[in-house]
Amino acid sequence: MKKKKLLLSLPVCLFLSFYSLSQPYIDLAKISYTLSPAEGLNKKTNPLHSNLYSINLTLPLELQKNGDAIIMNPFFEHNKGMISNQRFHIASEGLSLGFLNKLEHSNWSFYSAFILRRNKEAGQKADDALQYGGVILASHEKNKFVTLKFGLYYNKEFFGNYFMPLAGLYWKIDNKNNLFGVLPGNMIYEHKVNKSFYYGILFRATTNSYRREIIDPCFGGDCSAKNYLRIDDNQSGLFSDIYISKNILFSGEAGYTVLRRYRFGTKGEKSHSYTNYRNDNFYFKLSMSYRIRFK
Repeated sequence: MKKKKLLLSLPVCLFLSFYSLSQPYIDLAKISYTLSPAEGLNKKTNPLHSNLYSINLTLPLELQKNGDAIIMNPFFEHNKGMISNQRFHIASEGLSLGFLNKLEHSNWSFYSAFILRRNKEAGQKADDALQYGGVILASHEKNKFVTLKFGLYYNKEFFGNYFMPLAGLYWKIDNKNNLFGVLPGNMIYEHKVNKSFYYGILFRATTNSYRREIIDPCFGGDCSAKNYLRIDDNQSGLFSDIYISKNILFSGEAGYTVLRRYRFGTKGEKSHSYTNYRNDNFYFKLSMSYRIRFK
């Protein structure tokens, strides 16, 4: 029986040992809550209050002994609040289906994924709420301390086709310090105090769009026009991770957003217009994760 259990665990161990070349840990499950209070330091921007809940899972399936794997990432987000006089109540649910390939006798690896999601107003009937996209990311391990990454992200947003070049890094500075991430998505500096406590600084940028209910399908004379909400967010913050066991931790994060935009728009075959609300504001985030650390 012990031998059978060991064989069943080997695929996951091989996958994780390969994944460790790109970052110091992987979160197999994560639940988060992010609060943005109404007022920020800049009183000239539009006041925003939002409550964002998210759930993310990472489910790897080993294919070969060299570390090739299929990686499934189901996710769910729910955001409710108000900016200026505009209320919003939006939800996102989706799945990223990726393939990780390690070239034999090489320091190169490739990750590609197809991403399908449904972004819409919560509780409302909204046609055409599906989005599809994908990512291609190449990683080159220069040595056991440094890995470089580059690639391309694409998503069929409700405001149009969205392409974003990617550049990333994993740098094991020493036994207590790591720098890792893929820009413009995120970059994290992490310092280890002891096995139960870590802290650091981070940058995070996101762009998402959500289908809104169509009240007047022929507004402005373009009957193909559909409503959407676009959110661009750039967060810089401080974080701390507290491990209550080897794999379970609570995280706290606080920071400020720069050039955050909420755009309520209407796009059709012949027209495209939107109202732009800017908000630079504090944010506070709490998370609980099941994490496997490599370093």
